[in-house]
Formats: sequence, C-alpha cells, structure tokens
Amino acid sequence: MATRLQRTIKNKEHGLNPIWLMRQAGRYMPEYMQIKNNSKGFLDMALTPSKATEITLQPINEFDMDAAIIFSDILIIPYALGQELDYTPGPVMGKLDYRILETNIEDFLHRCKPVYDAIKQTRKQLDDSKSLIGFAGAPWTLYRYMSGINSTSQLDHRQAQYVMERLTHYVTQHLVEQIKAGCDTVQIFDSWASDIHISHLVPYCFNPTVKIVDYIRLHYPEVGIIAFPRLLGENINMFQSWVKPDCLSLSDDMPLWWITNELSGCLQGGIDTKVLLSEHLGHIENLTRTFMEHFQGIPYVVNLAHGVNKETPVENVRCMVEFVKRNRKLEKWSDLTI
Repeated sequence: MATRLQRTIKNKEHGLNPIWLMRQAGRYMPEYMQIKNNSKGFLDMALTPSKATEITLQPINEFDMDAAIIFSDILIIPYALGQELDYTPGPVMGKLDYRILETNIEDFLHRCKPVYDAIKQTRKQLDDSKSLIGFAGAPWTLYRYMSGINSTSQLDHRQAQYVMERLTHYVTQHLVEQIKAGCDTVQIFDSWASDIHISHLVPYCFNPTVKIVDYIRLHYPEVGIIAFPRLLGENINMFQSWVKPDCLSLSDDMPLWWITNELSGCLQGGIDTKVLLSEHLGHIENLTRTFMEHFQGIPYVVNLAHGVNKETPVENVRCMVEFVKRNRKLEKWSDLTI
C-alpha cells in the first residue's frame, strides 16, 4: 500500500498534505539529548545502527509524522571515502586528498554499511503507513565542504568536473543502497546551490543532479525523488525543468505568487523555519494555513524551508503537525478547525 507521501509525490494526488520536517530528529528533543549525552559524538550516533534507528523513530513516536528520515548526515560520503571529519559541534573536515575520489566502490559502501543497517532496522519498526526517507548531499555541496571552496569562481574547472563525476557516482550508489535497505523516498540536498554562479549552474548543479535522478528513476521507478536546491532564487524554475524531480523542495526566498506562476508538479516545504520559534502558537497555525491554502490545488508536502532549529520548543512542532492533520483535505478553508 502506498503511503501518504508516496501518493503525493509519485501519484500527484493533492489534498493529502503529508507532513515531515527536515531535521525532525535533533537537539530540540529531550530524548535525542539523552542519547547524545551518552554517546562519544555525532558519528557514534549516526554510525551505530541501534542509536540511529532510535533517533530516527523519536519524532514518529512523539508527533506521528507521516514520514521518517533516517538519522545520518550528508558528510558520511566524504567520511566513507577517507576524509577526516569531526563535529565541534559543526563539521570540521581535514584537508582534501583528491586520491580518495578513486576509492573502490565496494570499500566505500562497506564503510557506509551502518547507515544501511539502521535503515533496515528502522523499516522493521516503522508502520507500513509511514514513508522512510533516505538522503544524500548533492555533488556540489559535498565538494564545497570537502574542499573549503565557497564559490565556483574559485575553481580549477577541469579538476572540478572530475570531482563532480566521481561524487555523482558515489552519491548515486549511496542512495541506491539506501533504497535497497528499505527507503521508499530519497532527497538530494544541494544546501549550497546558491554559491554557484548562474553561468556554472548546468555543470555544477543541474547535470550532476539529473544524472542521479535519471539513474534512480530508471532502476527504481517506484521510489519518490525529492530535490532541494536551497536558496536558488528564480533559477529554481530552470532547475525543475532541467532535473525533473518527482518533488521540488522550496526555500523561503521566493514569494508564493511567483512559485504558483513559475513552478509546477509536486512541491514541498517553503515554510520559514523561524516560525517554530514563535511564542504564539497562532502564528505557527496561521503560516501553515497560508501554505496549505495556497497550494490546495496541487500535490503539496508540508515541510520547512530548512531544518528544525535546536532552540525549537517541542510543543511548537506538535502544534504544526496537529494543525496539518486536523485540516488537510478540507473542501474549503471556511471549514477550518483551530
């Protein structure tokens, strides 16, 4: 049976409004902090399958989200390739040795195996009505973290194209293994897409992502593919036309009228993350209503424009989830339930 998220993303059914939140498992939850305080660090949590599974399920158990996203990190890929990685608490990476980009794919996947084991464990414990989302960073975003380069104007383009090709290969295979382990949906995070000059969008953003999307769609047509080219501005319509993901995740940098006029198909997110820091629950409900009402006639996944902030009160997340569940599939918004 298809989940609410799958029906929205793959079947393009509107009015279902599944809700999940980026970084829905994290430091704002006391249960997460208990595990964190008894762990050796972030990598210990992410690469210990039992811990990653428990953390992944925490927001499902607490809020009854429509989907779980595996607790991991986009930088697991460079870590598995052999680049030094630490969290203090943000990521700190060692100097990039380009030779790691020739790492044997079997060795790479073996180092990522704890992620796939956590997915298998999570899928066994997750209700069949809930989607399980796997994810990876897009090649450009990974390269930016790995190299410390923060603009395509700084690149040696011949070397950078080689890096894009190699990272595209590893990202694709990492997502495939997550699908094999039990994920029915995957999301590609291009968190630093906004750093790419418009003249470089095709080689560093569009082409690598479309190769990943096309491969997954060819071999796993039942899997929903969400792409999130963060803060791409007006260029997001060109991204959608070029890449053709099943669902496009929105930032909060473009007005709703522009999104309606310029984008099509299944959309996700766009809700300002800071609203969950509000002292007034009515503000959360009003902004959530604005998005649900605006996208009432199209397949729309309720989500944020970025990850949940660590200072977010738990009750504010609960407020948003419960509001969505009370009011989705309204025939008209005059029937709204507060």
